[in-house]
Amino acid sequence: MKRIYFIAAALSLIFLSYITPAYTSEEFSFKSLGYSDFYINDFNSTNCTAYEFLHTKDLNASLYPVLSLKADFSPSPGKPAKITVFFNDENALTELKYADFTNGFARIDIPREKVRESNRLAVCGTTSYTVNRITISADSFFGVYSKAFFPRENGLTLEPETYRPVMGAPFTAKVVARNYGSENQAVVLSYRRPELEESMDAVSIISGETTMEGVAPKCAERDEKGGCVRPGEFSISYTLVANRAVPMTLLPGTMKYTDIFGDERTVLSNRPSIEALPEQVSAQVFLSQDSAFTGETVPIRIKLKNLGSETLENLSVKLETGLEALGNETETLATLEPGKETEVVFSGKGLSAGNYSVGCTAIYGDKITECTEAPIKLENGGVGIGVLAGAAFLLASIAVFAYFYFKKE
Repeated sequence: MKRIYFIAAALSLIFLSYITPAYTSEEFSFKSLGYSDFYINDFNSTNCTAYEFLHTKDLNASLYPVLSLKADFSPSPGKPAKITVFFNDENALTELKYADFTNGFARIDIPREKVRESNRLAVCGTTSYTVNRITISADSFFGVYSKAFFPRENGLTLEPETYRPVMGAPFTAKVVARNYGSENQAVVLSYRRPELEESMDAVSIISGETTMEGVAPKCAERDEKGGCVRPGEFSISYTLVANRAVPMTLLPGTMKYTDIFGDERTVLSNRPSIEALPEQVSAQVFLSQDSAFTGETVPIRIKLKNLGSETLENLSVKLETGLEALGNETETLATLEPGKETEVVFSGKGLSAGNYSVGCTAIYGDKITECTEAPIKLENGGVGIGVLAGAAFLLASIAVFAYFYFKKE
């Protein structure tokens, strides 16, 4: 038992050692620069305040400027109320609602190229009919850090193997976290938001990693200017199947982690739109008879049709039946043109009486279509065609022998 605890402790230390702490290059509050809290007191009103500061330290590509904006909405937080942030120009950097604040703070990544030696930050608050007071706190602060960085555009992506899966045919998807930053980050990835599970019945998860905890490693390669050209990646992969042949939008994957400020962050991926197509092949078994005798050869015809709009290549058909196959169990068609039909013929026989189901599978690429099956009943007590022919030949042989034998007499 002690050995198990020792191993677990050692693994934990290895894991923790991989998560390096963030490095702070610079950090200061606006109160330390002499600014005071700013208030907006009125319904449906907009007012702005500005902060000016100098930044003289080197800002290389492995450091990330962050504004930690502290604000309060009162008396009753409402959706129409908002705060708009501008940095060194008249283009809004971001627009924040009450839900964007955690423990009173909103963390805003500032594009590195926007930071100058002399900087001007403008913050505008807009009240509503439920929020008549917004406080912009002077305890807001600006800092430059070495940290993990997941860009909004591709920091977390949901990537299906195909955007046009065939209904009923499994396909894979990945949720990929890409860390462009300068520090490793422990994360938990999940394939979708659990609360939305019941709203997505057009597609089902059938296997794979739906949730996993791990590390999104820091940027693996930077260019000559220090920009990240190969981010560190951590991903999960799972298999889905479309239940209906309709267009649909996949639910977003999620990433959860604790940032350098101790805030719990939840990031949603993109929501890819896909179109599930009808099955590309129809395959149906036809039997010339629905009953036979044991030992009798049964012809099995399989009709195939290409339902899609593209030529199918190397389409394999495999016989699936409890009968004994006579000859090949698999036939392969080089091509099958869109809208065209063809037929493959197999033979089988049964050695025991009973009810059998004759089917097949059509395989094209990594997709499998089950054939429409046909039943057949095998009976004892009858004589098959082959047996009758053999008996007739035997009787004929005996007759010829008897003729010549008695003729000599």
